[in-house]
Amino acid sequence: MSTHTNNAPSLYERIGGESTIRALVRRFYDLMDLEPKYLELRAVHGSTLEEAGNRLYLFLSGWLGGPDLYTEQHGHPRLRSRHLPFKIGTLERDQWVACLMQAFAELEIDKAVQKAMLPQIYALAEWMRNKDDAIEGAPMPPMYAQQDTERVTKKLEQLAQTYNTYCSYSH
Repeated sequence: MSTHTNNAPSLYERIGGESTIRALVRRFYDLMDLEPKYLELRAVHGSTLEEAGNRLYLFLSGWLGGPDLYTEQHGHPRLRSRHLPFKIGTLERDQWVACLMQAFAELEIDKAVQKAMLPQIYALAEWMRNKDDAIEGAPMPPMYAQQDTERVTKKLEQLAQTYNTYCSYSH
């Protein structure tokens, strides 16, 4: 478990730890597999989702301030370079974020935790984008997306509405 100098609980602790992260990842991949609105995202993932789900769980555990399981098992995440073989554009980014938002909502994750996590998740997804889409141009590194909170908040609200996720960013 991560220690904090200000004694504030980590997002890992706030979300509910291992069991909640496992449930979130499981629901995320179930939705991706079942919902037609995530068809393009699903197509990027190959025939099975089990390994991707396991890796996402391991990554989220450490990224949210819990045990650094991914690094222990696979070394540094090198997320951008590991995602280069997959064509990820704005559509795939938006579907990934919206699918995760839907999983948050369906699992009734605390709204304050959603508000804390979703801008970071959007920034991470934006950084994975490797197609230079004409609409948005080159992907923004996470630190820039996190600084542009007004634009990111509007994007999350738009995704909630477009994909009907009913998460805390919807009106």
